[in-house]
Amino acid sequence: MDASRLHRLLLAYYRILRANRPLPHSLYWPLTPLSKLFLTPHPDTGVRLLAIHCYALQSGMCEAEREKLEKKVLGDLCGVDCRIGCGQDIQGTPQELDGWLLPVLEVKRITDARNALIIEPKDFYSAEDGDHGQSLTPSDLS
Repeated sequence: MDASRLHRLLLAYYRILRANRPLPHSLYWPLTPLSKLFLTPHPDTGVRLLAIHCYALQSGMCEAEREKLEKKVLGDLCGVDCRIGCGQDIQGTPQELDGWLLPVLEVKRITDARNALIIEPKDFYSAEDGDHGQSLTPSDLS
């Protein structure tokens, strides 16, 4: 399978695991496909690093054990370049990020998205011009 496709799939999988850790257990997702990506080394280091992160999240592995696994599979931490494709910009130019910074960049991405929701004012109570919805009657409330 193409490395860029695996990057997208594993990044989506990583985000799902970060958002809902019990989901793989509830749906009986196996760990074997993830372990095959880094134990029978995939030629792309970004794929291996993402597979390790997903494996660690899904299995409940602590950070120290994950770092040991990364060192065993990839060598010295941050010693190997692990580029991860993360989509395209508006012009269609592929975007990449440094895989070693993935956890930090994901926290920043989520924080920025949440802050954008807070900053934008929401007015759920006033009607827009031309919006003439039905009025409530006492029978609607009973």
